[in-house]
Amino acid sequence: MANATGVLSWRKGQGFKEWEKVKLASPEVKRKADVAQLFFYDHYFDLLTYLSSRKARLSSFQQSVAARPSLTQPEVHAEWASYTGRERVVLRKRRTKLKLAQFHIVTQVGQGGYGEVFLARHKETNQVVALKKMKKRTLAKMDEIRHVLIERDILASTSSPWLVRLLYAFQDPEHVFLAMDFIAGGDFRTLLNNSGVLKEEHARFYISEMFSAVAELHKLGYIHRDLKPENFLIDTTGHIKLTDFGLAAGALNPGKIEHLKDKLDSVADSPLILRSTIEMKSLYKSIRMADARYADSVVGSPDYMAIETLRGQSYSYSVDYWSLGCILFEFLAGFPPFSGASPDETWLNLKNWQRVLRRPEYTRPEDLIFNLSDLGWDAITRLIAPKESRLSSMDDVKHHGFFAGVDWDGLRDRKAPFIPALDSEIDAGYFDDFSSEADMAKYAEVRDKQRAVDGVAERALDAKLARGVWVGFTFKAKKEADKALRERERAEGQQQQREEDEEEQLYTLF
Repeated sequence: MANATGVLSWRKGQGFKEWEKVKLASPEVKRKADVAQLFFYDHYFDLLTYLSSRKARLSSFQQSVAARPSLTQPEVHAEWASYTGRERVVLRKRRTKLKLAQFHIVTQVGQGGYGEVFLARHKETNQVVALKKMKKRTLAKMDEIRHVLIERDILASTSSPWLVRLLYAFQDPEHVFLAMDFIAGGDFRTLLNNSGVLKEEHARFYISEMFSAVAELHKLGYIHRDLKPENFLIDTTGHIKLTDFGLAAGALNPGKIEHLKDKLDSVADSPLILRSTIEMKSLYKSIRMADARYADSVVGSPDYMAIETLRGQSYSYSVDYWSLGCILFEFLAGFPPFSGASPDETWLNLKNWQRVLRRPEYTRPEDLIFNLSDLGWDAITRLIAPKESRLSSMDDVKHHGFFAGVDWDGLRDRKAPFIPALDSEIDAGYFDDFSSEADMAKYAEVRDKQRAVDGVAERALDAKLARGVWVGFTFKAKKEADKALRERERAEGQQQQREEDEEEQLYTLF
């Protein structure tokens, strides 16, 4: 096929030309290839599984009839009609497209600039999910479509206990939906707000789990780039799960890179304010109390983002290790290493990070227990470091003295320092109450951002949305859904049996 029009033209024995290799290596082409492969694998696996199950059911029916030779012809016809009726129901369910109406919304548990998150229950399977709802037009306006597609791909491709799993992905003309595991313990920010400084043994436990979660993401070939305590959720057993993969998209939006770089470059070279540890801890706590959504703030600063990302330089997987170093610092100090009294002060601190990064020091006798050990401080300075000398692999981390004695393979088997107290599987007590005015005040800036986005000109969005960007988005984790359905059917069968037994007992009594 001619390549003058930009169409790939592989020839036997010749391979691809250089420009064709570049095009094939582009993130967009790779993603489409991955989606196509996942689609066909999923389609044929599901089809073959269905055919096998249908043959097994037919064989079981035939054996059941053959084992009862006393059945009359009308009785056989009646059983056959019943069997085929059940098969029609199964087939109809397979053809039914997933819709929002198939979920019962329990309550809202999250709010972002591009959509909302709800605690919901799938009506047929009874599965409890976190349902993320996003407007297609908003995503197109803000050039966020690719990030959502990548998040969907990551969620759909993992079965790791360290990463939140995708259960369903579907769409309607106006929205796209991601239904994920509901992680009932809330995010790690809530735990930090309640605990302040962590004991070093607890900090080691949680940061080890965070490293393990990030390592799973890296194995899939993705870099998170925007790690912060809010991205780590606490499950019902107190262990960590990583979420929010929107920026793990192969490359940051060029506009965002320029914005970050401009912010860093435009900071005035004013004198640094080197505050004491106690002052920093108190200052950061007051900022948090004044604005609980500080990290999600539109004008907030990237406290945990690696310096090479902010400078628009080339980066690797190690940018996530810088972020984890900042989180470890906050665990042990009670505040991020570069936070300031204002966003401008934080940007100035980031610009001069090597001078600002200092070991927290407590002098009052009652506070001495909060001082970092030498190994703890060394781990931090090996993570928050120039990319050339930074710890940049799991082997590097595991061999550092701070992590000596950590049973990496058995982390999830160990009892966590904190286990959420939950009343039921739909307990949303560790999330904001969206019916409370006080809690909603935290989202004022997020809502302002949404209104600003709604006011952005549409820029020929119809053409953009009509090009099939959402093809291949639909997903169903069939094993999990089928398992949940079987469990519900078994529970209903057991309940029916109990009711029949109770009726039998009543009958014998009378």
